[in-house]
Amino acid sequence: MGRHDFFSKYAPRPGRLRFAISRVAVLVLVIVVLAWIAISILLAPPPVAQELETVPLVSEPTRDPLQTPASPTTTGPGVTVHVVGAVKKPGVYQLPAGSRITDAVDAAGGLSKHAQPQLVNLAAKLVDGQQVILPGTAPGEQLPSAQPAPTSSKISINNADSQTLQELPGIGPALAERIIDFRSKNGPFTSVEELDAVSGIGPALLSQLSELVVP
Repeated sequence: MGRHDFFSKYAPRPGRLRFAISRVAVLVLVIVVLAWIAISILLAPPPVAQELETVPLVSEPTRDPLQTPASPTTTGPGVTVHVVGAVKKPGVYQLPAGSRITDAVDAAGGLSKHAQPQLVNLAAKLVDGQQVILPGTAPGEQLPSAQPAPTSSKISINNADSQTLQELPGIGPALAERIIDFRSKNGPFTSVEELDAVSGIGPALLSQLSELVVP
């Protein structure tokens, strides 16, 4: 047996060599891919945690069932009144609906030095078109503030409030409110005879009131 036969016997066959090279190539490729993936993961920036939008929870306030409901605000057209007499700035003024005589006095600059507010019910509600007269005295004249108003004075059905109207004979709380409602809806009374249009006031009661009231 010669030397050539020895190497030919133990030399790798070409098919096996190609197979071994293919396996090595595949293994190297797998290692490269895995290395690339690992490097990409290591070098990739950390994910930014997305903050969830927080919605504040606002609880609806509970209402106490025993709590008195808030009074509604006064709505509706205003009133135009003519303020004269013992005020600093007499004139015609427009005031919100529901205003009272004291509001008209304030709009007119307040009471003058010689005013007699005790002769006027400043708490009476105003009606549209009403003339508010503030009595006063001339300079040097003594104010009759210490003397009560004469009981025989007539009551103005346009300016009197419910309590004042109830001082009249035959006028109770319900009828007094009807008089006030009538003048609020239809304007001030122009004559005493217009009281006959108020429900509950007939000819007999009107005859009693005609000598006790004025428009």
